[in-house]
Amino acid sequence: MEIANLVLQSLTPAGLKNTISSVKVLAIEFSVSNLNAVINVLRCFPFLEKLYVIWRRHRMIPTKNAWHYDPLDPVKCVETHLKELVLKNYEGDAQDVCFAKFFVLNAKLLKEIKFGVVRKINKEWVAGQYRLLEVGSRASPDARFEFILSNESRLDAHDLSTVDPFTCYLIRGVDALSEESY
Repeated sequence: MEIANLVLQSLTPAGLKNTISSVKVLAIEFSVSNLNAVINVLRCFPFLEKLYVIWRRHRMIPTKNAWHYDPLDPVKCVETHLKELVLKNYEGDAQDVCFAKFFVLNAKLLKEIKFGVVRKINKEWVAGQYRLLEVGSRASPDARFEFILSNESRLDAHDLSTVDPFTCYLIRGVDALSEESY
């Protein structure tokens, strides 16, 4: 994949000296919740404020999401800029939880995580997710978490001249559960 003059090979930046500092909003689409691949991409966008991660579940390929965060080698946007994370097609399985938990425990300025869930959600399931995600130990004490019933739509930027071309895309549903629901 090539973005501007930054070349990514197998989702690993060819040269981490090549960063794109003007990107504030990024949407990426994967077939699985691969934390290591996303972290490698995030290193190229040090001033990223909003991240959309969309998982296509047509093939279930197990990946290792074990990421041991090294404070001596931080991901700049996670440490100092990321304010909103949107996870589309979140299922709440061990792989998804591990992926989301990285951001819960490490994103210091995070204001909100929206979980777009395709399956029916209820308060018991959401309460279980809060426990698994360890939201009591979150890096950003102001971070809010919202689980929203979502549809399985494709990623489509509606207006590239706006600050966030994906705002209309995301997750709008009838059922939404957040911390205020408890």
